Parts: sequence; structure tokens; C-alpha cells
Amino acid sequence: MKLKFLFVFLLGLTISFTGGDVSAKNPPTDSFLVRESKVDSRVKLQVIKSYLGHELKGEAIIQIHHSQDGNYLLSTATDGLGKLWTADGQLVQEFAGSPVAMIFNGTFSSDGKAIITAGYNGVARIWDIQGNVLGEIRGHTSAVTDVAFFNQDMGMVTSSDDGTIQGWSNTNKPLFSVTRPGVSRNMDFNAQASLIAVTQDIGEITLLNPAGEVVKIIETNQGRLNSVRFSKDGQLLVSGGFDGTARVFNLDGKEILKIDVLDDGWVTGVAINQNNLIATVSDDGVLRVWNLQGQLLDQYDPNLERLGSVSFHPNGKNLAIAAYHGTIILLELQ
Repeated sequence: MKLKFLFVFLLGLTISFTGGDVSAKNPPTDSFLVRESKVDSRVKLQVIKSYLGHELKGEAIIQIHHSQDGNYLLSTATDGLGKLWTADGQLVQEFAGSPVAMIFNGTFSSDGKAIITAGYNGVARIWDIQGNVLGEIRGHTSAVTDVAFFNQDMGMVTSSDDGTIQGWSNTNKPLFSVTRPGVSRNMDFNAQASLIAVTQDIGEITLLNPAGEVVKIIETNQGRLNSVRFSKDGQLLVSGGFDGTARVFNLDGKEILKIDVLDDGWVTGVAINQNNLIATVSDDGVLRVWNLQGQLLDQYDPNLERLGSVSFHPNGKNLAIAAYHGTIILLELQ
């Protein structure tokens, strides 16, 4: 078990898109458990394209984020490279720090004109999309695990292996520092809720406001969390964890849905579109799409051993998934 834990820590990956226009019903009032069952054939996953985003071997991390206008994909990986792609997978630009260091994550600013990356060397870098370094954040004493822009003024938040969550102004001046138990690894920001969600590897989600104040701590009972995402209206949170479940919480911390995705393994990535369809990927290598009643709508196995992240494209019909060795697959919900 200890070796398995370490392996997933090193190999976790996340993709983040936004949006969606496939309908689903309102959530139930009370939490319930759903086990994988017969596929509902009303939704069909169709592969559009598969390509090698990064050449990765052994213990690796790759993450992908889509710009809010849907025009670009950003991939970052432990080969030390960030790559900017068109939405259909054509390479536009590469980003490499000096010296080159593993990159754990990255994301776009809301206007799509800037990118921030999280480095193993403890440095978060801000770039323009032409690949020029605009600034650096050096406030952590260990690896930066995730990064996000959290307001229209280009405020930024970083999480780290040093146990802190830190906020920064658009001039890289410190705004706040919050210390939480365990390591903070994954984040999401929702402008509608004006909240930052940060996972801890002790199974907690910490909700912060942009001033760095702790608004709520959600106990998920999932063990280490591999992924967290807000619904597009900011009213729900979806998490994926070591216990093989995906769970949905409201902002009061009440669990409203528990999906038992697999009996032996981890849910490595989750995504939710604006009409509350939930996508999960797991270390059995399968992409699954569910509605908010927990019904399995379709699934896809690319035979790539392990999948580590999933995201809805802003149009809500398209999905992207990524495998640990660097393959990116674009799909469509039909």
C-alpha cells in the first residue's frame, strides 16, 4: 500500500477545461452511493484525435488546461516543458525555464493572455503566450504543486509541498499565506462563488476567499484527493480520491452524491460541465461519464494502462483525457 501511494503521488495528472451544454437533472437532496452499472446509451463517446503531447517515461506528471475562450490547450509535464496547442492539437509554442525543472501544473489567466506554471524547483513563472517570462514567484521552500489566477486583476494563488497556500498580487507581492495540515496539491477557482478550493492529502478540501480567509473545511473521507473541480455555477464541488469514489458536495460541505467508480484503485481525475455531467478517469485506464443522479452514460477504454486527468472543453460536448506517458486524446459526446 505504501508503494502504491507513492506511485500515484508521482504520477497524478490533471486536465481542466470549462463549460458544457449537455443536459442533466437537478441533484438529489440526500447523499447516496452509486455503483457502476449498465451503461445508459443516450450518450456516446467518440474519439476525435489522439496525439503524443509529451514523451514521458516512468514516474511522470502531465497536466492540461484549456483557455476560457476554448482556442488553446496548455500542457505541462515533468519533462520540464510547457506546451501551447491549438484546440485541435497543433503545437503553437513551447515554454522551458532556465534551468529546466519539472513542471507540475499550469493554467491560463482569464483573458488568455498569460500563463502561470508550477515548478518542482519551488518557482512559479508567469509567461505571455509568445513564451516570454513576465515574472517569477519565489515564496515557497519546496515544490510548487499547483497554481491559479483568482481574479480579473491577475491575482495568483500557489500551493506547495511546504504545506502553504499563498496569494500574490499582479506585481508578485505577497497577499496571504495559509498553512494547512498535510500537503496541498490541487486547486480550482470559481469566479461565480469567488472561492478557491484546495485539496489536502489528508482528505480535506479547504475553501478560501480571495483574501485568504478560510471559509469552509470539507471532510471528504476519500483519503488523498487527486482532483477537485467546481461546477460552472460555483454551487457544487466534485472530488476524486484514493478510495475509488467521485463525490459531489455543496458549499456547506454536505455530500449529495457518491459514485463508487471502481472497487480496487483510485479516481485520478474529475471534471464537470455547466449542465452537471461528471467525467471521471481512474487508474484502471477507463474514462466514464455520469449524470448527477449517478447513472453511467458511457465509458471509453483507450488501452493505455492508466489515465490521470480529464476535462470538458468549453463547448460542453468535447472532452480531453491524458495518459501518464503523455498521450492526449480528444473526444466528443454524441
